[in-house]
Amino acid sequence: MTDDPSARYKELLDTAHRAARTHSEHERARSLALIGEIAAEDKEIAAATDAEAKVTEEVTGWWRRQVAAPLADVSWLTLGSLPAADPSADPENLKDYLAHIEPATDALNTAVRRANWPRRR
Repeated sequence: MTDDPSARYKELLDTAHRAARTHSEHERARSLALIGEIAAEDKEIAAATDAEAKVTEEVTGWWRRQVAAPLADVSWLTLGSLPAADPSADPENLKDYLAHIEPATDALNTAVRRANWPRRR
């Protein structure tokens, strides 16, 4: 450090400029990192949206094939609309859910067939 006020001022100014440059570089790097993170999250969101659409399509098709079509000719039964999706359902458990739904659907179709059988004469 020097006693010359002009030299001291130049040192302080140089320190301030270096600090500003370092801060600017840090912020630029952080901005690039955030852009990368946002892009990665956008890809995950797109993948999740695609997966949701596929599951929705699969469930809707299943509903039409396994529930609506077999019950369409039953005049005394009014078929409601497709059940709403459960937002708390875990997509990882889809096979478990189907394992519970398929036997229940078979039981429903069997019960309706038995109840409808005498009426078909």
